[in-house]
Amino acid sequence: MAEALASPALGPALGAIQERLAGLAGFSESDVLRNRLLRAGPILSRLPLDRASLDRASIDHPDWAALLDAVTVQETRMFRAAAQIAAFRAEVLPALAPGGTLSLVSAGCATGEEAWTLAILATGLGRPWQVEGLDLCRPALEAAVAARYRLGPPDALREVPEADRAMLDIADGWFEPVAALRPQVRFRRANLLDACLPDAAADAILCRNVLIYMTEEGRLAVLKRLVAALRPGAALLLGPTDRPPRGIGLQPWSRDLIGIWRREGADA
Repeated sequence: MAEALASPALGPALGAIQERLAGLAGFSESDVLRNRLLRAGPILSRLPLDRASLDRASIDHPDWAALLDAVTVQETRMFRAAAQIAAFRAEVLPALAPGGTLSLVSAGCATGEEAWTLAILATGLGRPWQVEGLDLCRPALEAAVAARYRLGPPDALREVPEADRAMLDIADGWFEPVAALRPQVRFRRANLLDACLPDAAADAILCRNVLIYMTEEGRLAVLKRLVAALRPGAALLLGPTDRPPRGIGLQPWSRDLIGIWRREGADA
């Protein structure tokens, strides 16, 4: 089926699938997406491609869910983009509104290493905290919950500061977060295009290297939902190439912190 879809005769079918994925999850057309689609031949062969069926497609339909599992990019690691994480820890986390439980979110959490990174950062704050990881890909979420990862190669802990490795159990070519972190971390399947978080509930959201795979319309929709989910004065961490448009309710956290933004508001 993959070879057949590559033929010019079935080009419109592949185009219809890409169009529906853009509507479902905001995925933009790209060589990465096309190649992943072509490798998902058995799943594609089960999809009804008439217009009525395409219009009824949803992320919860078994075959479309399987296709989303197959095409989502799941590249992540502990303390990824270490310089940004270090700046977030040193300058942003201590400035977040005190009182109550600190709420941190990894939006597009993949296999969970970013969420567990947030948990390690939160342990040193001396206040209650919780971390939530959100992703569409079911196998990735299963891996995030299991939280047992190979050390490599390449070295999966290459960006983790030596002092923070005490929060990981490392043995026999594997590592996992220590048991004390687990009760405050949860994972949930969610579509970032939907209202997947309550308004003004999060103190910080990380959504890094996610928007680059989305259409312009999808990026804007997700950004608006993420901003709405932040408390006034809360932080949004984005990838280095993500530039929120003016008038969306964000301002740079400071001149020196690349990719870290603050939600505007009375408490900012």
